[in-house]
Amino acid sequence: MNAVAAPVPDAFSTRERAALRRLHAAFGAAAETPRRRRLLFLALAAPGFVGVFATPQHQSPALLLAAALAFAAAVLFRALTEPLLVRAEAAGLWPPIPKEPPHA
Repeated sequence: MNAVAAPVPDAFSTRERAALRRLHAAFGAAAETPRRRRLLFLALAAPGFVGVFATPQHQSPALLLAAALAFAAAVLFRALTEPLLVRAEAAGLWPPIPKEPPHA
């Protein structure tokens, strides 16, 4: 069979490219490698995790709810950004190449 390969469209939409720029602006070097991203996730999730397990339910339900929401936000952040960053690494778009300052 002679199959002609169709041209591959750009794998990243403008929205995804903008998300990559925002991630780099917000976290910089902390999100460049998988190991650093795991550490970033742990840093984001730790306060909520500690809050959930350190707060007795009967004493402060509002604090327990806030801690659970903080932990859920960290998990959601990781679930939304990790696939995008893995695809960007495979395409050679991540980590972004830093711009060199002009030489004097």
